Amino acid sequence: MGEYRGCGAAAGKRDCAPPGAIWQLTRPAKASSLPANSTLMTRFISGLLILLLSLTSLPAATLEEIAADPQLWPAEVTVTATTKASVITNGQPAGMLLLGAGKKIAVIGVAVDGVTGKIGGTTVRVAADKTNLLQQATAGGVTAEPSASSPSGALAAETPAPEPERMPLWASPMQKLFAGKLIQYQNGKLNKVAVSALDDVKYYALYYSASWCGPCRQFTPGFVSAYRELKQAYPEFEVVFISADHSAGDMLGYMREDKMAWPAVNFDQREQKMIEYSGPGIPCLVLVDAKGKVLADTYRGDDYLGPQQALEATRKILKKNHGS
Repeated sequence: MGEYRGCGAAAGKRDCAPPGAIWQLTRPAKASSLPANSTLMTRFISGLLILLLSLTSLPAATLEEIAADPQLWPAEVTVTATTKASVITNGQPAGMLLLGAGKKIAVIGVAVDGVTGKIGGTTVRVAADKTNLLQQATAGGVTAEPSASSPSGALAAETPAPEPERMPLWASPMQKLFAGKLIQYQNGKLNKVAVSALDDVKYYALYYSASWCGPCRQFTPGFVSAYRELKQAYPEFEVVFISADHSAGDMLGYMREDKMAWPAVNFDQREQKMIEYSGPGIPCLVLVDAKGKVLADTYRGDDYLGPQQALEATRKILKKNHGS
């Protein structure tokens, strides 16, 4: 994914376009010769036709497409027929579990060879054709997504209001830090992340990034691909996005456009304690354990090494502690 100088005090702001600058640079230099009212009417009719065509020609997603696009992953699937599922421990099959029709599975990963998810505190992998995954993804695909041009306020209004959750007695310090503050973008809408979703997380990759930061936009797509791979192999690993955007709308638009499949801290619930792990520049990736101990960092002292180095260190740590 290359080298990243980053945005911020230590990394050099000259590499980053300020908010709004990209739009100003890409505006059409020549105005339309049509009268203003005629131009607006033309745009309105064109947009309406495109919307009608899109609503009448939505194809059903294939399993390969669903596996490749975390935005299509449903939050939960239901087993449709009695089947055997693999019990996954440290990323490897460790036994079998008989599941009856109607059993609910909280999805944490989708691949061509099956759906990985949680049943209580147990991680399982079940064949996709034994679940309603395809129906769920197809139904989710028609959910209206906010457009890139939506006002920030409209996007911010989608953020689910935080609700108090019961904290398990065994909750780790990092689980307590994020409890009730995480959201996740799936199937065109935001979902609140339950405290229980972090029960088995032992490694938190804290991702500090923003939509206005050029190096961040360069790094994120590759990181999304790496996340799918790592999450499938190591269910005890999770990424948490902590936004440095200027508004909730900018943050949510960034999550949607770059197809972030991981949880994010609700914009209005960011805390100083969460930000303390970050260096002065972004993109910044920091791996910590469940107690908050730093295991890999984008920075070495004041030196900015880039998020790719932290990602490679994360791979090595997971492989060393939990196998390939």
